[in-house]
Amino acid sequence: MTTAPERSSSPAGTASTADSELPAHARLLLILARLRLGPEQRHAVRALTASDEIDWGAFLDAAARHKLLPLVGRHVFNYRLDRAVDGMKGFPYGWVFTTAHLGNRQRNLALADEFGRVFGEMAEAGVGHAVRKGFSLAEGEYGDPSLRRINDLDLLVDIEDVPRAHEVLERLGYVQGQLVEDGEQVQPFSRKTRIFWRVNLSNQLPYLKAGHRPDVPEFNVDLCQDVFQKKSGVSAPAAELLDRSVPAVLCGSRTRVPSPADRLLDLCSHLHKEATSLRFIEDSVDLQMSKFLDLALVAESYRDADWQEFLVRVGNYGAESIVYYSLHFTAVLYPEAIPTKVLDALRPGNTDYLEEYGTLDGRTARWSLGFLERLFDTGRKEGSGSSNVPHD
Repeated sequence: MTTAPERSSSPAGTASTADSELPAHARLLLILARLRLGPEQRHAVRALTASDEIDWGAFLDAAARHKLLPLVGRHVFNYRLDRAVDGMKGFPYGWVFTTAHLGNRQRNLALADEFGRVFGEMAEAGVGHAVRKGFSLAEGEYGDPSLRRINDLDLLVDIEDVPRAHEVLERLGYVQGQLVEDGEQVQPFSRKTRIFWRVNLSNQLPYLKAGHRPDVPEFNVDLCQDVFQKKSGVSAPAAELLDRSVPAVLCGSRTRVPSPADRLLDLCSHLHKEATSLRFIEDSVDLQMSKFLDLALVAESYRDADWQEFLVRVGNYGAESIVYYSLHFTAVLYPEAIPTKVLDALRPGNTDYLEEYGTLDGRTARWSLGFLERLFDTGRKEGSGSSNVPHD
């Protein structure tokens, strides 16, 4: 077994001993996976681009898998990475990356129009809610909604308000189901699936509405009643987070977001759940660098007082092991974002669980590859086992 290092000692965005043996396309994406590139990072990008080592098909696949294509496209344009400089050639097919950036902008504008309407209807119906992830990050820490690929609208809703939220979404044309093959209708989930989700998971089944657009085939709204999964042994009910939530304007509408400490707690729980659950491993979306970037950007905004409040919040919920998992691996990619003293305060006595997965599914297993290797291993799901979460 290869265990990921506690911290990377390399400068942010440059190769360390751990990542120097990765394929060139992976090393390039590691450098580009940040909001801004300094001179050293731009030089490293150009050196790799000009080296003829890059498998550009593999790079495009990795950037898409990690939901970083729009950000890469912005870098290509802002830093003219597709132009030759000092005899060093630039990105081939630069238009592929810049078009992905501009296309994501148009997609997110369409999502914002729809989700802003959802906020308004929820408020008018008296349904308390707070926006998780998504646009709270895109319009907040990213400072530009075009940079972050957004799949759905995640809302914290008190369990008592779920019936009213259901009525609002039904009135807006949403159905708890999945888009059928023709892309024009949503087919309701089976009774078996509805029962499984109600008994085992902390989210309601997703609400979908056909988008009738090539860039937005569907609008998706998820209602969440607890930041943690039922089988995790930890619980942070939505009602508690809503009591601490703060007002915000997102998608041009008034809404609310979790408090700063709760936002980071939520991101840590979300990252841990998806990185270790068979359902997400099976779909190859368990490890995406965009999730670590989300967490790093929120963490970088923290001051000492914020970290102290956060540590108290984590302790109150008994979520140390889950939070340490997420911060530990975020620090491997973004060592500047997570203070060592925070990791020291959270580190459990036994960290063997960092290489485990499937525990929430009742089938704990261990990875044979280290973190950075499996981050870019497209075949890591083979042999990991199948999820028992129904999707029909």
